Amino acid sequence: MNQAILFNDDISYQQGELTFTAMACGQLIRCKITTELDLEAALAHFAQHQFDYEMQAEQLIEDEAFNEAGEVSLAFL
Repeated sequence: MNQAILFNDDISYQQGELTFTAMACGQLIRCKITTELDLEAALAHFAQHQFDYEMQAEQLIEDEAFNEAGEVSLAFL
C-alpha cells in the first residue's frame, strides 16, 4: 500500500452515493461509489469491502484519474 495515501474513517451515504476521503500529498480527495442500496445495506457492504475499495481508490489516485470536481469515482463491487 502506498504510504503517501492515507484513508480517513469518514464514510457517509447520501442519495445513493457512498463517500469517503483520502489524503494524498496533503490534499483531501473525495472518493465516491454510486449504489442502489439503502443506507443500512450500503454501509454494511462498504464495511465488508472496505479494503478492496481503498485499493481501487489508491490506484485511481496514483493514476490521477480524477473527475472534473477533483474526485475519484469507484466501481461498485
